[in-house]
Amino acid sequence: MENDPNFSDESFDLSEIESDGLGGPIFLHDGTKLTDPSAIKVKKYDFTNPIVLSDADLSKLKTKSEQFVYYLAGHLSMFLRTEFNLELEDLNADLYANFTHSIQDPSCITMFKLQELNGVCLLDVNSHLSATVVDRILGGRGSTNPEERGLTDIEKALVEDFNQIILEEWCKQWHNTMELNPSIIGTESTGKFLQTSPADAMMLILSMEASFGDVSGPMRIAVPYYTLEPVVSRLLATASASTDKKDSLPPRWHDIYDEIPVAVSVEWDAFELTLRDLSNLQVDDVIEMSPSLLEDTKLRIENRTCFIGEVGLEGDQVAFQVNESIADAVKLIGKNHG
Repeated sequence: MENDPNFSDESFDLSEIESDGLGGPIFLHDGTKLTDPSAIKVKKYDFTNPIVLSDADLSKLKTKSEQFVYYLAGHLSMFLRTEFNLELEDLNADLYANFTHSIQDPSCITMFKLQELNGVCLLDVNSHLSATVVDRILGGRGSTNPEERGLTDIEKALVEDFNQIILEEWCKQWHNTMELNPSIIGTESTGKFLQTSPADAMMLILSMEASFGDVSGPMRIAVPYYTLEPVVSRLLATASASTDKKDSLPPRWHDIYDEIPVAVSVEWDAFELTLRDLSNLQVDDVIEMSPSLLEDTKLRIENRTCFIGEVGLEGDQVAFQVNESIADAVKLIGKNHG
C-alpha cells in the first residue's frame, strides 16, 4: 500500500489532537484536514464543560445586568459623595481556572456566599480603584499614587462597606425570582491561591469598568453556575412564559377604530373566456352568469379575501350576508365573525 502512488497517508500523531488547537492541525466535521487554516477562526472549547446558556439566555441576563449596573452607579455615588461612573463591559461564561488566571496581581478579591445557595462567589476589584475608594472614605479627593499595591488590613476593613454595597445591589436584581442575602467570608490579594471552586467549574462572569476622580479600573463578579442555576432557571422560565403569554394575547380593540373608513370590494369566480373571445368584447355586449354566483361572493379587505357570503337587496340598499369567515379576517382585524 505504501508503494502505491495513489495512496495518500492521512494519519496523524496523537499529540496533534491533544494540542491546544491554536497551533495544531484543524479538521472539518468530515475529517478533512485543512491545509490553510488562516481563514478559520479557532476558539478553544472544552466539551466536558459545555456552555450551559445559549446566546439568547445570556442576552436576557445581560439586559438585567445593565439595570443592576445603572442602579449600582447611583448607590456608590451617594456612598462616596462624588460621581461614580460604571459601565457594563460583558457578561459571559468561562472556566474557573481561566478566571483565576486572568486576575491581576495584586488585586482586591472578596469571597462571599449567598446564604440561600451553595458555593463561594468572588468579587474582583482593581487594587488601584480600591485604594482610591479608601482615600475617598477617609476624606480625600479620590486620587491616589498610581502605584499598584495590595491593601493593608485596615484598608481592607474600610473598603468592606463599599464591597458590601456592590454585593447587596447585585442580589437585589434577583428579588423577584429569589430573595438572596450575601455575606463576606474572606479576602485575597491574588488569584494564584484561590480554590473556592473546581478548576473546571463553569462561572458566570459579570465585567464592569468603573471610574471616579482621576482613577478607572475593572470590577468583576464571578459566580459558579451551579450556585446561580436555581435563580437563572426560574428567571428564564418566567421570561419565556411571559413572552409566550404576550404573543398569545389577541390584538386589543379601541373605540377610536370604529370610525376609520376601510375600502371594501367583492369578487366572483365568474367564468372563463378564451383570449379570442376576450379580445372581441365590445360595448353593449352581454355576458351571461349563473345566479348561484351571488351565493358565493367573496368580500375583500386590504386585498385579502376575508368573508364569503351572499349579495342581495335589503330595501333600496345592496346588502351582503356573511356566511363564512376566512382566517385572514381574524389576522387583519382581530375579531371572530360567524
